[in-house]
Amino acid sequence: MLRILKGIVYLVLTLFVGNHLEGANCSKFKVVASKSQKEDISYIVKTLASHSSLSLLGYKKSLEEAGSRVKTVSSFSFFAVVLSDPGLKADLNKLSNGKSIQFKKFCNGFTKDFQNQATKPCFETTFEGFCKEAKLDSAKIKPIFMSCYKASKKGRGTPFAPFLSAISK
Repeated sequence: MLRILKGIVYLVLTLFVGNHLEGANCSKFKVVASKSQKEDISYIVKTLASHSSLSLLGYKKSLEEAGSRVKTVSSFSFFAVVLSDPGLKADLNKLSNGKSIQFKKFCNGFTKDFQNQATKPCFETTFEGFCKEAKLDSAKIKPIFMSCYKASKKGRGTPFAPFLSAISK
């Protein structure tokens, strides 16, 4: 009974308060990453794209360190940085085409943040801003993202792999 009541309260708040907030108080999307974080993002994507799973063992520590330094960068900012550089975009495409273990782990590292972003009141504004910044057609990309989001709620596989593959093309 309490679960049903919570669901109703959430629905009412989402419909009445969330829709009001969506257009009124949502700030414009901007890439939030320092120069050193952008360098770490570049290092991560280039390294994962250019090495086999086995040879990545030698980079494990440096990749983990770079990953911890970009932990505060939102997933959309991370990928806006990647997509703004043609070489990094090509590396992401190469990584996503391989369907390798490193691609699956890479994708799964963004699952929780993508799930959180999708439930925020300003998701629409953020997503549209991300697409504009990354020069993506949101009408084509958003359905893919939402399908991945729904799949991620089931907790299996690599739910956001199709989204990352789509944005890297």
